[in-house]
Amino acid sequence: MYLNTFKSLLMKTKHLLSSFIILAFLPVVLSAQPIVKHLGIAKTNLDVSSTTVVGEITIDPAEAGKVIVRFDGNCWSTPGDAIILAASDAPSWSVNDGNVAVEALDTDIRINSFSHTRVYSVVAGEQIFYAVAHNYVETDGDGIASIYGSLTVEFIPSGENMVRSIGIEETSIDLNTLKVLGEISMNPSVAGKVIVRFDGHCYATPGDRIVLAASDAESWTSNDGNVNMEATDGDVNHRAFSHTRVYDVAAGSQKFYAVAQNYVETDGDGIAHIYGTLTVEFVPAGDKIIGFTGIAESNIDVSSVTPFAEITIEPPVDGRVIVTFDGMCLSSAGDRIVLAASDAISWSPDEGAVGVEAIDADLNRNGFSHTMAYDVAAGSHTFYGVVQNYVETDGDGTASVYGSLTVKFVPQAPALSVNDVHNNKYNIYPIPANEVLNIEGLSPNSRLSIYSITGKELRHIEAAYSTNSINVSDLEKGVYFLKISAQGDTEIHKFIKE
Repeated sequence: MYLNTFKSLLMKTKHLLSSFIILAFLPVVLSAQPIVKHLGIAKTNLDVSSTTVVGEITIDPAEAGKVIVRFDGNCWSTPGDAIILAASDAPSWSVNDGNVAVEALDTDIRINSFSHTRVYSVVAGEQIFYAVAHNYVETDGDGIASIYGSLTVEFIPSGENMVRSIGIEETSIDLNTLKVLGEISMNPSVAGKVIVRFDGHCYATPGDRIVLAASDAESWTSNDGNVNMEATDGDVNHRAFSHTRVYDVAAGSQKFYAVAQNYVETDGDGIAHIYGTLTVEFVPAGDKIIGFTGIAESNIDVSSVTPFAEITIEPPVDGRVIVTFDGMCLSSAGDRIVLAASDAISWSPDEGAVGVEAIDADLNRNGFSHTMAYDVAAGSHTFYGVVQNYVETDGDGTASVYGSLTVKFVPQAPALSVNDVHNNKYNIYPIPANEVLNIEGLSPNSRLSIYSITGKELRHIEAAYSTNSINVSDLEKGVYFLKISAQGDTEIHKFIKE
């Protein structure tokens, strides 16, 4: 009997000691949540004759994870200059998929939209990410550029989401037939959504139209299921592009692709050079809110601000929203078409929009990408992809847009802190838990809440007995927090589900 009593006391002491140790490290663990930072960039008449940092963002994650870095927007430059633009983890850029490049045609048509994405694995601790620009190789202009856009950095803790990325470097590839440029496999254990983005830049031969797409199949579909570009001439023969799709997926093996094809206009040789990034992010169902709409709008009068798409979300808690409007715009020569991701049916100048211009009736298509981030409170919010013909209005004022509006909500963690802990009077077992988590020492009016490691409340229970058992069999394997509140006291315990 004494031996059994000793074992029981030892077991309870073990659980109490475990909870004490966990609580001692709780502030560090609770910081391990998604981080979203966004910087608007408005740099006018900047000398980029050497590598130049146009924006930087610092984050300080509490654990290892993945970081998605995107630099997109508009670049105004001088004819004769090739302007390199890159999202990077260093104040520099690398060749091929490590940058995109744009060129002005002449002193009138000198505005280009761009998008460049990189994904980095990071450890805990301070990290800095950069938007960089450089006039490089083709330097017959004055080396001056104006850059309006945004640098967006999203940190995703290890195990919270699945993020994979590959750089694409295809030189002299024959696109006279459909080609898969890259593919990424994922095997989520639960259902959810997958955000797939293919962005970069493409060199082609005049007379060819190169179709590019992010896809869940080794093919592409028409209209919003792809973007396409054409070379202007033998010198100005490359354009930046961005294409996004969002797919609902079940648990199990999934594949996603970057595809390309020379299509419809095939008077060139069908050979292209493509440098970019295929990024795939899996978001478990219910973990975050993802809104997506494909856009296929033809010959719309945009002489005033016109919403081409809108998405309404209703997050249950405060957080941040990343909104991206990207794709392809066909317009009339003589018009400047402004496109913007926005939280209102309007846009603002500089980094609050991008602009494109058609060269003539044949070379009338341009890729675009615009990203904004907003702090939001719990409740209903609507976001828009808006378009307007602005400033240069010598065309017919109509535009066709094929692309996507993507809205991603990232919740903020609740204010769980070791400062909430007054005593350590509860016995919680077993740790790790498999089917059931038991809590001893509760008062009849105790309130129990289970949170994910990102701070999302998953379950709320009003305890009626001094010992309560919670079925946790439906939780995914991982780390969770149990918050116990009773008679003005609060304790927070970390537990592991295996």
